[in-house]
Amino acid sequence: MWNSGESSVPETLFVHYQQYPVGALTLAASGMMQFQYHAGWQQHLHGFPISISLPLDGNYDIHASHHFFVNLLPEANVRQQICQSLKISPGNDFELLKAIGGDCAGALAITESDSPVQPDQRYEAVNERQLADWSIGAPNAFSAVTGQDEVRLSLAGAQDKLPVHIQDGQISVPLGNTPSTYLLKFASPIYSHLPENETFVGTLASAIGLPAVDIQLRRTNRAAIAVISRYDRILEGESYRRLHQEDFCQALGISPGRKYEKEGGPGLRQCAEIIRSHTSFPLLELQKLMHWTLFNLLVGNADAHGKNLSLLYVDRRRLQLAPFYDLVCTRNYKNISRHLAMSLGGVSDPDQIGAKQLHAMADDLGVRATVVLKATASLSELLHQTMPDVVTRFADTWGTSPILERIPIIVRKQIRRLKTLLRG
Repeated sequence: MWNSGESSVPETLFVHYQQYPVGALTLAASGMMQFQYHAGWQQHLHGFPISISLPLDGNYDIHASHHFFVNLLPEANVRQQICQSLKISPGNDFELLKAIGGDCAGALAITESDSPVQPDQRYEAVNERQLADWSIGAPNAFSAVTGQDEVRLSLAGAQDKLPVHIQDGQISVPLGNTPSTYLLKFASPIYSHLPENETFVGTLASAIGLPAVDIQLRRTNRAAIAVISRYDRILEGESYRRLHQEDFCQALGISPGRKYEKEGGPGLRQCAEIIRSHTSFPLLELQKLMHWTLFNLLVGNADAHGKNLSLLYVDRRRLQLAPFYDLVCTRNYKNISRHLAMSLGGVSDPDQIGAKQLHAMADDLGVRATVVLKATASLSELLHQTMPDVVTRFADTWGTSPILERIPIIVRKQIRRLKTLLRG
């Protein structure tokens, strides 16, 4: 126990890393969440700052702590549906975290008890009918599952997705403190063939040698589901260990409501500064950031914002960029703005990005312009050469889809456009 002889007040939650107490999260009168490190965590060999924005000495304000923890929660319609299911007001961050904070992105577990978190290995199997219903949002999978006893799962973002465990093809929902090991992403009522889109683009990234998440497609008799292996879970013996991570909004102490650069969210230069100052091998990680930025530009992904890029704490104090995730050709959808979430040289319209903007990108990254220009040419050529094979393998493995025609057209057009602007 952390405070022997004292009981915790109802407005306090406790943050744990594995079996270690990390700190306490208290609800302030303002409605914001104030985090304070436990003294034992600050002094312990295992102790480390859980965010770049939350230094271990406690020198941070309530806004930084609130923004770090609220960034762990779902957003938009998914949040609304979960809150409705749990009978929680949509704006009540603290109560929502209390309800679903047992298995978050990264390694932290948030509980009402200050007792050490005991390892769990309990699952509830999902049948094919449930999976088929969830695949079309009838009902929303995450809100349906989080309404059950002993299910305490949280994932940030606005897309309908569900943390699960998969063994020998059987999908199960983790119970209690059991870690999830995969994410299921479901079809969208607004954006057609979204699981196929993300699977194709993620597979394309891996095929040209980029460090992207492992993503597969699973089809039900109603719709497709993207199945993504969690990079923040590793198998040790017969159990899984959580790895800590944070996205760039958390690292910079920015609210999820301001994840886009034009709203005050992270820009490329800020991300590069974080990488340069805090990762173990900054030159390697800056190269990854450059490739991530260029790949998103070339494949028409305008939604590459600060929550779609994360830092992985490999061994508590050694940081590196997490594998790339949420890679989608948003240009496939007419109702999504084509303007980039992070501008290049102050320009967010990808159709207007040429040599001047790539020189500015190099300046933001702190590298020579020739490095960015050569990387642009190299990635363009790799995409051009590799894409036909990825289309064939996708169709052979998971069947045909309209995106197999549309996305390659978009990518080839963007490559040609960029080459023309660079020549001009």
